[in-house]
Amino acid sequence: MEILISIVSFVLGMLTIYMTAYSKAKGRNLALIEDISRLEDEKQRIIAKYNAETEEIRKQHSLDIEKRKYQYEDKRAQFTKFFALLDEFNSKGYKVFVERFSPMMNEFLVPYIEDGEAQNNAIGMFNERTQTLFNELYEEQIKVNNETNTIRLVSSPEIDALLDKLELAIKKSTDDTVEMMRFMSTPQFWGDQGLIAPYQQQAEESGKLVQHCRNKLRERMKHELNEI
Repeated sequence: MEILISIVSFVLGMLTIYMTAYSKAKGRNLALIEDISRLEDEKQRIIAKYNAETEEIRKQHSLDIEKRKYQYEDKRAQFTKFFALLDEFNSKGYKVFVERFSPMMNEFLVPYIEDGEAQNNAIGMFNERTQTLFNELYEEQIKVNNETNTIRLVSSPEIDALLDKLELAIKKSTDDTVEMMRFMSTPQFWGDQGLIAPYQQQAEESGKLVQHCRNKLRERMKHELNEI
């Protein structure tokens, strides 16, 4: 009987030890499973955050590209329009002087050599027509100045400085051209056409200055477009 009790006690003791060890192992396994689950949740949160941040960066990058593209196209259109107007101004000056003023001079000199009323009428008509040409030149200058103000809305300080120089050069070129044409409308020129040389030289120099300022401005505009 005592042996049986001892055996039962031993078995119960072993069972108790086993259950205790099993409970501890199960507890550790549950804790490990919970840790793994927690780590998985944390990983998913990190992945979700990374994906969200990546998507936001992609959107911002896409918006930045679109913004830069718009800025480029807008500036290029304004710069192109400005240079087209500037070329039109130069062409207008050439046409006024060569294609219109010179024929007017020839038409004027024929009746001018006569005396009396024909000469007075010729002078009056010539002065009126030349004043019309002067007004056209100044109107073209105003157009360029107005477009210059539009360019300043999107220009850098460097372009602003070049626009200032170009604006002054255009004004001087227009004034020099008008001054030369005015002198060509005087009896002094009709008596000695060689006197036009200083006026002609001044007009040519101011024209070259306009071209120089134009080229500098174009180079700077191309540089800024490439930086967008």
